[in-house]
Amino acid sequence: MSQTSPQPRAPRLNIRLSADLVVDARRITGTTRNLSIGGVCVEIDRPVAEGKQIKLTLFVVEDDVETEGARGLELAGTVQWMAEGDRNYAVGIKFGNLTAAQSTALGHALKAVGDPQP
Repeated sequence: MSQTSPQPRAPRLNIRLSADLVVDARRITGTTRNLSIGGVCVEIDRPVAEGKQIKLTLFVVEDDVETEGARGLELAGTVQWMAEGDRNYAVGIKFGNLTAAQSTALGHALKAVGDPQP
């Protein structure tokens, strides 16, 4: 019987991006807390059940406003966890199989924003 150790979690970067989530044909708008090549934490105004498949689009935000004319990065994932806060919910999303173009775009975005959080 072989024993496998869990994969280490990808480094997270504290970054605030606008996020549009589509869950069961409902659109939910939120803001990212952090982002990595493997997933994202998004703050939203309603709960989403663990295990839900979602589609999300991330947009660059400058001075709390989405950058005009910017194309969003479209991704898909699964809700891994959800936590209730004082005024909102935090949802941890693990990205699904990214295409080469999505991985490249996400990698460029992560390099552009700086160092990972400890």
